[in-house]
Amino acid sequence: MTPDRISRLQSQFPHILGPLSKAYARLMRLRARLYASGKRVSWRPPAPCISVGNISWGGTGKTPVVSWLLDWARDEGLRPTVLTRGYGGKPPHLPYAVQLLSPPHEAGDEPLLLKRTHPQAQILVDPNRVRAGKIAARKMADLFVLDDGYQHLRIQRDLNLCLLCPRDLDEEWNRVIPAGSWREDTSALARADAFLINTMFDDDGCLETIAHIKLAILGKPIFFFRVTARGVANALTGETQDTLDGQRFMLVTAIANPDKVCQTCKTDLGEKPVRHLIYPDHHPFGISDWQAIVAAAERNNCAHIVCTPKDAVKLAPFADERLWTPQLTTSFSTAGPLSFRDWLGDRFHNLPWTLHAPEKAS
Repeated sequence: MTPDRISRLQSQFPHILGPLSKAYARLMRLRARLYASGKRVSWRPPAPCISVGNISWGGTGKTPVVSWLLDWARDEGLRPTVLTRGYGGKPPHLPYAVQLLSPPHEAGDEPLLLKRTHPQAQILVDPNRVRAGKIAARKMADLFVLDDGYQHLRIQRDLNLCLLCPRDLDEEWNRVIPAGSWREDTSALARADAFLINTMFDDDGCLETIAHIKLAILGKPIFFFRVTARGVANALTGETQDTLDGQRFMLVTAIANPDKVCQTCKTDLGEKPVRHLIYPDHHPFGISDWQAIVAAAERNNCAHIVCTPKDAVKLAPFADERLWTPQLTTSFSTAGPLSFRDWLGDRFHNLPWTLHAPEKAS
């Protein structure tokens, strides 16, 4: 079911869903208190743990932020392990250590993308992330990154990063499922050590003001980030182009926020797609899907087919040289005295865990 369809259903039944949301929020508050008090057991990893997660369901940029953290860990000379549930994958065993040549249907699209872009990192797929973490602990991991971990309270963390998108700060503010998209109510925001806000395409510049109005009372640092495309690369040959300006192309997405990719093409790559094929998030592309995509591209006279990097890991085994993917980069900004990199470094190296951390890579 698409986000737009869910929103329409929510708007049609507010009197039914509103009380359910309040009851669900109370249950989530009780759950959080049980973990905070120690009445529910949680596991402490034997190395620093950074959690990357949302207050809401849907795409807010967790995978790009995890990818950024893995780059940072490499620069710091650390050996990181990502603990991820692995949506969309069906591993033959658990935990599942993702390899460079792992099949997408086993590893899941996002874990496989992380492994291929960060081969030095260990990526473990397991819904039971405590089990995976205990196995990773035997391999001398210097850093645990808990993917989609804001509500995964079974694992203790040293830094809790809460990702928000513009909708979270506006029309979705404190609207808990099933009436809204939030997994918990505003009381959960107090658990965050920092807020990372995906600005997406905040052209009017008001997002920073709204963020400080909503979040300043919590006294936590607020950082803004954006995922941008710096050209496109051919998924098979590696050939690159700086722009799509003036080219006819079809866009294919199977992500939670497909409209953002379409906007990225227009803003960063200079051209809108002739047609946009939208599949459900984490759709397991197969050969028949590629044949249908090619047929649609030919009907629309499109020589290029563009998809997201995480969709490319699933489409590439069937694709030909018409398949291209944006070259994405994640950049941070802040209105405060510290950059996100400086804040993270200061916090990380002041943790008692890191007194004997390895030297930075030269």
